Amino acid sequence: MEPRVAGALNSGLDVLEALSSAAHPVGVSELARLVDADKGNVHRLLAVLESRGYVHRHEQSKSYSLAAGVVQLAGALLRNMDIVSQARPLMRELVNLTGESVHLAHKTPTGGVYIARERLARRVTVETEIGAPVVVHATSTGKALYCRDTGEVLDQLLDACGFEAFTDNTITCRDDLVVEMKQTAQRGYAVDLEELSIGVRCVASPVVDISGRIRASIGLSGPASRLDDERLDRCAALVCDASNKLSAQLGGLWDFPSPPKPPGENA
Repeated sequence: MEPRVAGALNSGLDVLEALSSAAHPVGVSELARLVDADKGNVHRLLAVLESRGYVHRHEQSKSYSLAAGVVQLAGALLRNMDIVSQARPLMRELVNLTGESVHLAHKTPTGGVYIARERLARRVTVETEIGAPVVVHATSTGKALYCRDTGEVLDQLLDACGFEAFTDNTITCRDDLVVEMKQTAQRGYAVDLEELSIGVRCVASPVVDISGRIRASIGLSGPASRLDDERLDRCAALVCDASNKLSAQLGGLWDFPSPPKPPGENA
């Protein structure tokens, strides 16, 4: 690929990533500032992306947002990810055993992304948005995904993402996070004790692939009023069991400690 073409491709991807993280449609000037690019070049890129169905132009505000073409790409990706189809039965079983919302996240170079969820109908649960990025330092999912990575990897990750304090319980110190990661690896699961959202507790366990690397994590979220310390421990055992089974289906060896399952399986 010629350098000029590669540069245009990178710029186009920068535009798509900026739009994906925006909470509202973005104008050309603001978008050029976000991606640190020439306004005219950004306008030309947006025209191409619009013609291909990847962005939508809002006529009244002259601003842009992602369009259905991106959803189609994501849908094709998810359909071809065997891990989702393999995880579904295990996730549904977890939902039936616990009554709480269950999610699957995939590890990425910049943290992770939620790729599947299951929940009971007609019950108040904690929602996880598919496609949302994982906040590594403030979620059990993030800790599970990165619990075996070196301090250098975490430093690079957190340099880009930062240590935003979402609640008074959020870990905002690099050394404290490293300790938390080590504890996660030692017990086979991570917890989020109202660190991202007040009133929400979570537990997640890593999924290991055939190469021995952590590829994903299975997590469970619920109101803190239901997930007290005792019940969180019981749910952790079930989550670890699901991660162990999914790892085996992927050809991986889940070599973490296995907490004892609760009597009668249900949490």
